[in-house]
Amino acid sequence: MFRSFQLVMVVVALIGVAALKLQAADASVADLVQASKSGAEASRIKAIDQLGALGEKAAEAMPALIQLLSDGSAEIRAHAANALGGLGNAAKPAAAALTSLVKDKDESVRRQAIKALSAIRPGPEVMIPLVTRLLEESDPGVQMRVMQAVSEAGSAAMPSLLQALQNERSAYWACLILRQIGAEGKAAVPALTAKLKDSRPEIRREATLALGAMGDAAKSSANQIAALIDDAGSAEAATLALGQIGQIPAGAEAKVRANAQKDQKLLGTISLWTLARVHPEDKALGRNAADQLVGRLKDSDPFVRAGAARGLATLQLGPETMLPIMEKALASADEATVRQALNALATLGPTAVPRLIEALKHESVQAQVAYILGQIGPPAAAASEALAKLLSSNNAKVVTEAAFALAKIGPGASASVPTLTAALKQPECPNPHAIMYALGKIGSASLAAKPELVRFIGDMDPAVAVMAVWALVQVDPRSAEITAKGLPVLITGLSHPLPEPRQMAAETLGSLKGAAKDAAPALEKAAKDDNPALREAALEALRAVRQPR
Repeated sequence: MFRSFQLVMVVVALIGVAALKLQAADASVADLVQASKSGAEASRIKAIDQLGALGEKAAEAMPALIQLLSDGSAEIRAHAANALGGLGNAAKPAAAALTSLVKDKDESVRRQAIKALSAIRPGPEVMIPLVTRLLEESDPGVQMRVMQAVSEAGSAAMPSLLQALQNERSAYWACLILRQIGAEGKAAVPALTAKLKDSRPEIRREATLALGAMGDAAKSSANQIAALIDDAGSAEAATLALGQIGQIPAGAEAKVRANAQKDQKLLGTISLWTLARVHPEDKALGRNAADQLVGRLKDSDPFVRAGAARGLATLQLGPETMLPIMEKALASADEATVRQALNALATLGPTAVPRLIEALKHESVQAQVAYILGQIGPPAAAASEALAKLLSSNNAKVVTEAAFALAKIGPGASASVPTLTAALKQPECPNPHAIMYALGKIGSASLAAKPELVRFIGDMDPAVAVMAVWALVQVDPRSAEITAKGLPVLITGLSHPLPEPRQMAAETLGSLKGAAKDAAPALEKAAKDDNPALREAALEALRAVRQPR
């Protein structure tokens, strides 16, 4: 229920969002603009966020907010971008500045910039030229950031991307972004299929790869994709795409089998994988393909190694076949290939837990392994001790993923409570939100952490305080003390400028049932919020608080 909240809270924790509480007496827009320009960073951020919360009423602040997009502080830039998004279409003139911010070196700034652009909706006539120019003029690292930021908009970006496919300058980039979006971009299948006959080989190749990334949604294009197996520049892409969509047209299978035996190592590797993917019932073929792919993990060509690793990661073979093969792969592969091979272990579920615990010893892949263990969930309880050790890591991402993995494991991770509590006591705790979330999901076994969680109820950041109350309610749901201390925090949380803390506050109030009846007026107001998820949570909470506890 709280996964979307988790992701946002990670971003909130990383960029250090300061306390944000609207004053009873509204300051004028001019006063807020002045406050955003100078003074302590926390006060500036508070003023910026208040401007964003005013929406179109703060339209006159747009020039000042655009200027803040070039501030030396990443936090100021991120909050300014978020505030511009709050202004909605009134901030359309800020599109160019926000687009440039998509290549910012700070991840949270990039995310807020694309989020703001999605809210402003300047239209394809503005966005396509801006993004195309940004992609063409930037180095590869920046290009990757831009494409990732646009692809994260998902279906919201589709109208612009469909128009970009028709533009000669932007079609290439549109194909790349659609490949990242994958199945969510299925509306582009007809347009991408038409691009398979484009005169430019790079467009044919990238359109093919984008179709492949859409999986089943692109099966209608299988014949057109198969026709490119004879295209020297698109043979590998076409073969890969057929494997991804799970279909080889009858007239093309002989070619794929012949290519699997050729000396062209990359094409041969991809052909092997495609045959095994399309014919999962052929166990002998699957074992043969997996054995050959493991052998190619040692190839001198890094593209062949990467292709073999990705192939192993997606072959649908049982654990009795894959475990010994993957053990061999992890023992002999380089670091980059190990990352790919880990994805294969994830497909095996609980049977892979012992191997994943061993993989946690490699610092470079700890965050990825922790995430995989979290996806396995309660059956990964045996990894709790190893995950708890990662909470002392200097890498904030590792700490975050380890905490979320323990949360996913739930009560089975009770042995990690002392370590989680100790992490929460650190003056510079890397991610208190994730750690409190883990303690809450572990439940009553986290009772020893209650005093430390209570301390966070008074945190100056309302989002942190809401999370603390949520965790305490999970740990000690019948505590009158927690209800008394937490109720005002949750009611205040319903007015938080960010939707995620508002939603968590509503859901927590609902879990208190009749004990939270005093929150009914605030919940009634929240039930009229612009955010649909919050409206639903508030209505559900209202029904609960009006019932006896």
